[in-house]
Formats: sequence, C-alpha cells, structure tokens
Amino acid sequence: MAVVDMKSSGATIKIPAWLKLKRHFRDAFSEQFEYQRNDDDLTGDGRVARKRGRDAYRYILSLLALVLGPMFIHDMYTGQTLLSAVTFLLLIILLTNIWLLGGDRQAFLSPAPLLVLGIGLILLAVGLGQTYSIFWLYPLLAGLPVLLRLRQCLLVGLLSGALALPLMFSRFDPSTAVVLSFSMAITWLVSAWLVFAVTEQSRRLRDMAVTDPLTGAYNRRYLEEQARHAIDALQRDKVPASLLLIDVDFFKRVNDKYGHAVGDTAIKRLVEVISGRIRAVDILCRFGGEEFVVLLQGTAIDGALSIAEDLRALVEDSRILPEGKMTISIGVCEVRPGNTLDQWFKLADSGLYMAKRNGRNRVETAAQVGAERMPVSRTVPEWR
Repeated sequence: MAVVDMKSSGATIKIPAWLKLKRHFRDAFSEQFEYQRNDDDLTGDGRVARKRGRDAYRYILSLLALVLGPMFIHDMYTGQTLLSAVTFLLLIILLTNIWLLGGDRQAFLSPAPLLVLGIGLILLAVGLGQTYSIFWLYPLLAGLPVLLRLRQCLLVGLLSGALALPLMFSRFDPSTAVVLSFSMAITWLVSAWLVFAVTEQSRRLRDMAVTDPLTGAYNRRYLEEQARHAIDALQRDKVPASLLLIDVDFFKRVNDKYGHAVGDTAIKRLVEVISGRIRAVDILCRFGGEEFVVLLQGTAIDGALSIAEDLRALVEDSRILPEGKMTISIGVCEVRPGNTLDQWFKLADSGLYMAKRNGRNRVETAAQVGAERMPVSRTVPEWR
C-alpha cells in the first residue's frame, strides 16, 4: 500500500495514500460548493475557499467522466458515429478541465455550460432513437442545485424541461411520458430542497462558530484569524490596518445597580451603536465581557484615531443605559512591519490602559516601546 511520510517530533508517521485522498475529498466539500474563476483579488480565507471549490469541481468532473466513458464505448460498439464523436469531444473537455484543476489552474468550462452540454448530449441521444438515454437526465437534474446558483439552476432546469418534454411525448406513450416528466420534476425539487437545507444548516453552524451568541458580533477566534490576514496583507501588499480595543467604563456598576439582564441589553445596544458607525469591511468582535475590538482594515493610525473618537462621542451621546450615560475608553494601534499578532494586541492593550489611567472616556494610542513593558494580566484588574 502506498504511504505518505510525515515527520513529527523526530518520528516518522506513515499515512496511507487512501486516507490522504479521503481527507482531501472531505476538505474539498467542507463548504457549500461554488466554483468561481477569478481569485486574483482574494487573500487568506478567500483563497483557501476558492481552492476547495476547484478541488470539489475536479472531483465532480471526474465522476462525470466516469459516466461518459461507458457511454462513449457503448456508442462506438453500436455504431452511433455522431453520438460517439460528440461524447468523445465532451469527454476530452472534461479531462482537460480535470488536468487544469489538478495543477491549481482555472478550468475553462464552468458548471453551467458543462451541464447544458451534458443535457444536450442526452437529448441528442434520445432524439436519435436511444430512448433509454433519457434516464441519464436524472443524475444531471439532481446535480443542478449542487453545481449552480438558484437563478442558474432554474434557468437550466426550465430549459431542460422545455427541450425534453417534446422528445418524451414523441418517443414514449403518453402515460409513460407523464410519469417520466413528473418523476424528473420531483427529482429536481427534492435535490434542491436537500441542498438548501444542508446549506442553511452549514451556514448556521458556521455562524455559531465565529459569532458571540449574545450580541451577534464576531468572537475572539474569528478576530485572531482576520488579524493574522491583516498582518500578512501589510507584509505582502503594504495594506495598513489598525485595532481599536474598547472597554466600557465602570460596567460592573451597571450590573450591580440594574442587574445582569439590563447589563446584557446595554451590551447588545452598544454593539448596535458601534456597528452603525464602522464600515462593512471592518470587523467588530466581542473580546470578552464588556471588552470589544474593532479591526479597521486598510486604515492607518490617523484614520483609526478619528473613527475611535467618533465612536467614543457616539456612545456617550446614545441612550444605552436606563439612566445616565455609558462611556467607553479606547486603545488604538496600527500594525507595524515586524509586529506579531501578540505584539499588536499588547500595543492596543497598552493604549487602553493609558486611556483608563488618564481618566477614562478617552482615546489613547500606545508607543511601540511601551507595550513590551506592560503585561496584560497586570493591567486588566485595574481597568474596571
């Protein structure tokens, strides 16, 4: 059996090749399948998702090639010259795209025209007298919701039905044609419903994994992933990014005076206020308790300070608490070349500590040298 060697802690771990293939197949279909051709503007998670889409598409094309192979042999054996030539041409197109995708390149044939060609080939076979070929439409109709978006799926499905119905009623008796038409429609509808249900469940699970259940803001895990991408973008493309570390002033007093239910409502209202001010490309995360982080992508320190001051004033002027005003303190830091993720967070944390120490309800930025001397664990208890 073929194996793949991996070295871990000085030991060699042998992984069977079939297990590596299984993992690759699982990773390829770990998200909803969607093949897109352009990824020049993507970074980080976008490129990973796009590669998974190419891998999934390669597996789907391989399965279709396995179907077309026997069809081509059968057409050659039965002397169907036209059908065998068309099938051979489509098979060559599939194999070429599989080869391109295997080399991490773009396929020149996307799913929509591929399915149209496949359905057209089947209808041509039925029109030339191979009535049994109509049954090949079932797997293609079932695959429409998997391979195409809703609008494309509807268009291709309706086009297929419009072309197939006359052929079925001309090649089969009326009762058989009705049964075939009805069963094909049910096949398409059930497949579409299952794809929708699985996709919706996958979306909910993904949202639960990266969002805070109380506020709907992103969680710390997601923020750290995006912050790493921002550091990579700075090193690779010189794209700036800044962090706003936000902490509610004296929030413990709110819980003590009004109770935790009112405190939770205030936290959710705070998230709404902050979300209404930042851009869609920025990331708001609940870092823990009453502490939040905003990752400003493509924003240098001057712009970040301006946004932070706007947020501070906006929160102070908003009616978040039943009585009185809620205020926040904000530490601001722009990522610099050579900063690690931990250093970047500590710099923002140092700025927040300075805002707390200098009177709260203010915005401060930390010097690069200051954060190294300010341990986070020591500063946190003094903030509240």
